[in-house]
Amino acid sequence: MLTRDQLIKEYDARRGTLPAMLGVYGILVAVLGLTASAIV
Repeated sequence: MLTRDQLIKEYDARRGTLPAMLGVYGILVAVLGLTASAIV
């Protein structure tokens, strides 16, 4: 699992477009949601 700092470094290295950044955040939110629902 990547840390927030590693994600920021990856993003800086790629300088992705806004949709790409939103996609990454969407995946993170989905994973967090699935993890939370699995724990509960």
